[in-house]
Amino acid sequence: MKIKKADEIEMYISYRAARLSYLFVTISLVIWMIIDFAINKEFPFAQFLIVAVQNIIFFGSKIFMMYKMTSDKDE
Repeated sequence: MKIKKADEIEMYISYRAARLSYLFVTISLVIWMIIDFAINKEFPFAQFLIVAVQNIIFFGSKIFMMYKMTSDKDE
C-alpha cells in the first residue's frame, strides 16, 4: 500500500486537531493541579511535571521545525 502525502487541507486539519487536543490536556492538567493543591495543600509535582515536559516538547519541536523549514539550504 502506497502512502500518499498529505495536502494542505489535511495538514491544516491535523494541525488544528493536535492544537485543540494539546490545549485540552494542558487545561485539564492545570485544573487538576489547582483542585489537588486546594484539597491536599501540597504541590502536585506529578501533574506539574507532565505539563512542563509537554510544553517543552511542544515548543521545542515547534522551534526546531520552524528552524528546519526556514533554514537557507540554497546558500
